[in-house]
Amino acid sequence: MKIYCPIKKLTFVVFLLLPSLVVNAKGGVPKDTLYTELKYDIVVLSSTKETNSLKSLPAAVSVFSPKNLDALQIHSIKDLSAIVPNYFAADYGSKMTAPLYIRGIGARSGDQTVSMYVDNIPYFNTTSFDSELFDIQRVEVLRGTQGTLYGRNAMGGIINVYTYSPLTYEGTTIKAGGGNHGQFSGNISHYQRLNDKMGFSVGGYYKQDDGYFENLYTGKKVDDMKNAGGRAKFVWDITPRLSATYSVSFDYVDQGAFPYADIETGDIDYNSDSYYKRKLLTNGLALRYAGHGYEINSTTGYQYLNDEMNMDQDYTRLSVFRINQKQRQNSLSQEVTIKSTKVSDYQWSFGGYGFYDYLHTTPPVYMMKDGIQKYLQAPLTAVGAPITFTDEQIDLNGQYRRPTYGLAAFHQSTFNNLLTKGLSLTLGLRLDYEKTKLKYNAQTVANFDVAIPSMPQPISMAADTTILGSSSAHFLELLPKAVLKYQINANSYVYGSASKGYKTGGNNIQIFADLLQEALEAKMMGMMPPSMGGGQSSAKSTAINDRISYKPEYSWNYELGGQIDIVENTLSANFALYYMDIRDVQITQFVNNRGGRMVSNAGKAESKGFEIGLKARPCKGFYLYANYGLADATFKDYKVKNNEGEVVNDYTGNHIPFAPGSTFSIGGSISCGIKNSPVLDRFTFDTNFAGIGKTYWAEDNEMAQGFYGTLNAHLALEKNMFTLELWGKNILDRNYNTFLFESDSKHFAQKGKPIRWGASLIIKL
Repeated sequence: MKIYCPIKKLTFVVFLLLPSLVVNAKGGVPKDTLYTELKYDIVVLSSTKETNSLKSLPAAVSVFSPKNLDALQIHSIKDLSAIVPNYFAADYGSKMTAPLYIRGIGARSGDQTVSMYVDNIPYFNTTSFDSELFDIQRVEVLRGTQGTLYGRNAMGGIINVYTYSPLTYEGTTIKAGGGNHGQFSGNISHYQRLNDKMGFSVGGYYKQDDGYFENLYTGKKVDDMKNAGGRAKFVWDITPRLSATYSVSFDYVDQGAFPYADIETGDIDYNSDSYYKRKLLTNGLALRYAGHGYEINSTTGYQYLNDEMNMDQDYTRLSVFRINQKQRQNSLSQEVTIKSTKVSDYQWSFGGYGFYDYLHTTPPVYMMKDGIQKYLQAPLTAVGAPITFTDEQIDLNGQYRRPTYGLAAFHQSTFNNLLTKGLSLTLGLRLDYEKTKLKYNAQTVANFDVAIPSMPQPISMAADTTILGSSSAHFLELLPKAVLKYQINANSYVYGSASKGYKTGGNNIQIFADLLQEALEAKMMGMMPPSMGGGQSSAKSTAINDRISYKPEYSWNYELGGQIDIVENTLSANFALYYMDIRDVQITQFVNNRGGRMVSNAGKAESKGFEIGLKARPCKGFYLYANYGLADATFKDYKVKNNEGEVVNDYTGNHIPFAPGSTFSIGGSISCGIKNSPVLDRFTFDTNFAGIGKTYWAEDNEMAQGFYGTLNAHLALEKNMFTLELWGKNILDRNYNTFLFESDSKHFAQKGKPIRWGASLIIKL
């Protein structure tokens, strides 16, 4: 039995250039391609917007092929944490939340600083980000401000996900597997050409687990999950120059959620049911026309989101607060681009973009008996007020409708061989306009008794209050970019860039639970006679719209980077040094430790650091890589003031919370074929260690998660059409927190998932 290694140097993390296309090509390899380290795993470089040579794009980009994703066990964008330098997507206890941080900048809630596109269709709501990466052609992560080409909410970076085309990939794949903690998954997909011009694909997936953490109150796992979905695509080359692609996908989630443990006891112990359910429908139509020296692309996207979240907001056995939030969202987008395709010293692209997004949210917060006693009854009793609440539960209801639309126009020019061969200059500019409006209708009612000394029986009364109105805002921004690049040789280059980014402003919704409580207290006091303290209220008089709104966040990103082929086809490195200057930083805060939270602006900040990646191919079939990212993100000027304008907290110099200060990953692969074996054609073994640096949990920097890392491994055994996979994640069973927060003077944490292992069988027909 003879062992041979024909695979051309395996790679998991290909630090390439934007954008690219992974296909299993039948026939000749297109001209603008690059082989990865996996045999037949070809990256075809293409873009609807870029003017630069995509084999040496002057930006910090990580590209993952299907085999990369399998080897690294990446099933969602959260799994990319630390694999991509300075990229972190925390697990906050459900698929509802996928907060993304790149280079120390991100958002725990509200609009993100990182945007996500699937087949060039934008995902507007971050609750849709954590979807299954099923039959994916490639995933790209662009680090640094991408505002000129992508606009709003791209100041931290971009995630592009692309799916297979049935004209470039054919076949049927069946996969089934399972593991500990009740894990089971299965999927099937079929790709077929109808003729030389038409093809279609269809596929579906299902996965479930029994959960990882037990709620002591119920004695059951709190975070079990069922996730199912599918995708279909039709591709038609109408003429040699004109092509059309229609795609549709659906994703369904039903999971227990938010297994938050008291960090003092380590126990999850609460009495209200917590869950998250989601239906997500996405479809799009892409048209492409290849002219003489130019190319026109049109992408039309529509997405429908319907989800429901139920959470015990006090996270204890007490009945204090519970929230039940429902969202319905309809999003429509249209983008048209035209770009030059001739290889010349001048290349250009123009584009126009428009969208309409309508979000309807109903997030009632229920104040239950223990909450009524603590937040309403106890303060009144302490001052001797003769008031007794008679409700077992007070509903803080609301209806919130947010229509948003935007328009943008952008242009980019690249001047090649400027003054000398290999030197190029790229200039870009985007004009971005957005209008958003929030229509709010919040209401509550409370019943209470008033004891009057001259009367034998208390008087029963009811106080109701309504907060009704609307708030709107306009945003008009110019987003420039300049990049200077020098191409040293075919595989080596350096660049310097400067670009502006911004994240839109908006309005808080969950703060209305606190606004209603304040208004209710004021209404009750207004009903009392002056002799009993009536007419006096501690409610804030600040206008509602001023309290619920927050301003946009802005940044300038300066970057110096490049790629160097140290030893041809054996050792290469990529690097980036960056500095981000940020103002009006948006952060998430709890409000009065009651039921609400809000996004507010926190002055100025900066993030500075570097990223470096190394790839080594000592011999055929053997590959090593290492990546490191440092992100020193701190507040430059952040002072919290009270209503009188006095500084009560100064966080200047502190680290921005929820983003790790560093990321680290190292891994390797060995793959060999075995000749003349009756049981095995090839084996591939992959292993990697991913580490997350120190992470602070609040602006005061008093509590933090220290460095932690997880070890993962994957073994694939191939024979003819069959592949058996054995895998393990967090093999060393590392104990760590992925999220920690304070609520009502207590601290609660989301723990990282424990050791997981399993096996899968793949059949390719």
